[in-house]
Amino acid sequence: MASTLSWLDHDAHAADRSMRMLQLFKESEARDEFGIGGIRDAIADQLFPGTSTLHTRLRYVFFLPWLYAQMEEKHTSSLKYQDAGKQAENLLLQMLLKSEPTATGIIGRSAGGDVKQLPSAVYWTALASWGIRHGNQTRQQYFAQADLRHAHRSRRHRRYLNEDHLDDAPDANAAVWHPDIAKLRPPEFPEACSLALTSEEAGFLLDRWSASQRDSLLTWLALDARRRPVVEQPAAIWQHPQLKEFPDRIQDLIVGGRKFNAALGGAALLYNLQLAELDGRAELVTEYEAKLVGWHEQERADCADWKLDEFWPLVVGTGHTISEQTRRFVEDWRNAAVNDIGSPAARQLIEQREIKLKGARSRFTNRAVLKQWGGAAGTSPLAYRWPVARALLAEWHAGWSNK
Repeated sequence: MASTLSWLDHDAHAADRSMRMLQLFKESEARDEFGIGGIRDAIADQLFPGTSTLHTRLRYVFFLPWLYAQMEEKHTSSLKYQDAGKQAENLLLQMLLKSEPTATGIIGRSAGGDVKQLPSAVYWTALASWGIRHGNQTRQQYFAQADLRHAHRSRRHRRYLNEDHLDDAPDANAAVWHPDIAKLRPPEFPEACSLALTSEEAGFLLDRWSASQRDSLLTWLALDARRRPVVEQPAAIWQHPQLKEFPDRIQDLIVGGRKFNAALGGAALLYNLQLAELDGRAELVTEYEAKLVGWHEQERADCADWKLDEFWPLVVGTGHTISEQTRRFVEDWRNAAVNDIGSPAARQLIEQREIKLKGARSRFTNRAVLKQWGGAAGTSPLAYRWPVARALLAEWHAGWSNK
């Protein structure tokens, strides 16, 4: 039976996490096999808050408030708001395909009007995290409050006509969106819209990042990039040439993230070796045995000096679920891997953890599920959304450089 996932739309952050999980389900070999997603996301959200693996192009964070502002101007009712919003986003898609037919990162290019994840769903959390959208309402709650916003504007207008001028009274829609976002909207939008960020938009984003996420690496890198002709693009964030210049806490997160990646990379290698043995796939057994030797030579020392008592305070209590059982698994696994990564004790840890997490769907106990194994489960390295942030920062720098 195909996996399904649903959530109650009462928490925008929960919805965003669920969308990330949906993306991982579609990329089965990149799935979290050991239940460590909370640790991974605790690091990523501190380094690059608001980002998502679903993000493609940065200018969507401007397109969406502009689309909603146009719907407000048309007095779209709460009842019609969701359908009207989808139509507006589909029109945006058509305009982008028309103006930039070869551009990458256009959401819905292949699916067209049948796209399942609209840009508004993909970027909704980022809009709040970056201080462009105020409040913690979900999209559905925002849609449902359209009539209230219209009523507020009508009352405000009537009082204005009665000369009871309320210059300081907030506009209902402006209370949701940062007031400067409307000033940046091109008069012809969405006609002839482009994915390229303008210098004014880049300046607005830098202001928002500095105000809302001042301690993040995302903001630090953007501020630093202002005076550089190019943005550094290393494959992994711990390879960044300016690592030693980052704030101390950011350095600690990155170093801890690197060691965590090394430890879990070893776990993935042993897991796949065990599955290859169980499934009688001799070539894969030989391949993973060699990779485990490489892990011992290249990564073991990094794990051996990993100070977990200094690592846990960096990630626990940051808004992500990291259970005591998960912490114990990571600690036990690190110790077992450093001692002997192929030992019976290490093998038992991997098997018990996978069975506990997956139950009847465990590859160790369910032959049918094992047969669906692609041969490289969970082997993708932990990038902590650096590839996404790297691309967004490059786009931001291109816009900033237009000054």
